[in-house]
Formats: sequence, structure tokens, C-alpha cells
Amino acid sequence: MKKILILFLLPYISIAADNHIMIDQIGNNNTITISQDSSGHSATVTLGKSSSVDNSIIMIDQKDYSTKSVAVEIKSGYNNGVDILQQGIGNHTASIINLNGAANNFIISQSGLGNHSFTTTATSNTINDSNTVTAVQTGNSGANKVFNLNLNGATGASVNIQQTNPWSPDSGSLTIQCLPGSCGSYSYIRQ
Repeated sequence: MKKILILFLLPYISIAADNHIMIDQIGNNNTITISQDSSGHSATVTLGKSSSVDNSIIMIDQKDYSTKSVAVEIKSGYNNGVDILQQGIGNHTASIINLNGAANNFIISQSGLGNHSFTTTATSNTINDSNTVTAVQTGNSGANKVFNLNLNGATGASVNIQQTNPWSPDSGSLTIQCLPGSCGSYSYIRQ
């Protein structure tokens, strides 16, 4: 099993201390851990550029100050887990793009002061069987929450999204195009 651990711990300073990470991963059974503290976080992980990437785990943890963004691309893969945690002050953006595969599990947690947004997209003519998306967006007054989820060719998908904060506007868009058979289960809770 391949493991990649990237850990950036920067002390708080008054100037920008941007952290930018880009990973293109091929092969199966990978563990990728990215931890970004302080300010100006950006992480991009691409799996399966030219072939399927299976049984991999991606954990991305972004905390503290300023803007935080994550983009994970799975062009082809099965049984992958992606866990994104974004906390603290500043806007949070998370994207799962070009999703194509089955039995993939995504957990997105966004909290703190700032706007929270996540997008999950699967292009047309893709296979997305039994994928699971769980997302929680929380925050104080002024923390607007937005999500857009688009799954094509979905069978047996499970989606559970919660937006919690009665004092800020929330919005969501959920589009799932099912193939014949079980479409799956979906839940969107807005509090």
C-alpha cells in the first residue's frame, strides 16, 4: 500500500502564507493525507487520469484563517473514500469533479465563519453505482451555505446533506439521473 502524508503547519503571521498542493495519483491502494493550518489553503487531487484508481483513501483537513479550497477528480475508480474537513474563518469551497465509478464514499464537513460551498459532478455517460455522499454545512450568522450535486448514470446512490443555521440563507441543487433499477436514497435537511 502506498501512503502519502503531507503536513503543513505554519505559525500565524500577519502576511499571507498560502499553501498550494497538487497531486496526480495513479495506481491502486493509495492513502493520501493533507493537513493545512494557518491561511490560504488550496488542495487539488486527481485520481485515475489514464486508468482506474481503486481502493484509495483521501483525507484533506483545512483549518484556521482565510479561504480554503479543495478539488478532487475521480475520472475512473471504485471503492475510494474522500473525507474533506474545512473549518475556521474564511470561505470554504469543495468540489468532487468528473466522478466516474462505483462504491465511492464522500464525506464533506464545512463549518465556521464564512460562506460554504460544495459541488459534486458526474459527466454524462458515466457509471456511478452505489456511491455515497454525506455533507454537513454549519456556521454562524453570515455563513451562507450552497451545494450543487449532479450524478448521471446513478444506481443505488445514497445522498445525505444537512445545512444548519437558521440565520443565514441556504440553497441547494440536487440532480440525479438514474439508470433502470434502484435509484437510491436521498435526504436534504435544511435547518
